[in-house]
Amino acid sequence: MLRTISSVSLAALALSASASAGLWTVSVSGNPDFYTVADAFGSAKVKDGDVVRVLSGGYMGDFDTGTKALTIEPGNSPGIVDVFGNMYVRPNSTVNFEIGGYNSGLSSGNPQFDQFIVTGNVNFQGVVEITQYQGFTPSLGDSFAIIQSGGSMSFTGTTVLPSLSGGLSWQVAVVSGSSEFGASGYSMVASVVPAPSAAALVGLAGVVSSRRRRA
Repeated sequence: MLRTISSVSLAALALSASASAGLWTVSVSGNPDFYTVADAFGSAKVKDGDVVRVLSGGYMGDFDTGTKALTIEPGNSPGIVDVFGNMYVRPNSTVNFEIGGYNSGLSSGNPQFDQFIVTGNVNFQGVVEITQYQGFTPSLGDSFAIIQSGGSMSFTGTTVLPSLSGGLSWQVAVVSGSSEFGASGYSMVASVVPAPSAAALVGLAGVVSSRRRRA
């Protein structure tokens, strides 16, 4: 079940620039309960190549990055963004997820990794970028549900993943089931798996080469 956000009220969206050019923060005047980010992504102030930080809180309506080439940073390093609608990440955009620990914060607060909780559908065509926050080092088998959806979920984009030592690597995949929405939901999970061995990669290259010769 989706977490309850107290005090359901509409508040005015504010888009403010930090001291660094090209870095925008989506905030809200008053209590940050339910608001939309559609105007932020579509604003003429936001240009290709800009970074848009979306603060933790509940957003009413669809979350759509639009046609601009943007980097989206969710949460408050890290944080949870609730989307009461659908989520569309277009091919030109990158979403940077910080992972700094195991606590999701969904029930206890103080999340240690960035998350989107989406009541509707998720169509992710852009780039998933994982950043290990404050020196966090995961272990084999660790997994982090970075997006949860109450509707359908598709991922046809690409990934930018940090290197891991000890023969390990990151992997991003969509799986059925969600801690927030149950068996009918979906999750995009970043997990730590064994890295493909050099021998396995050589063998795979040989198979591809053989198939090309037969063709």
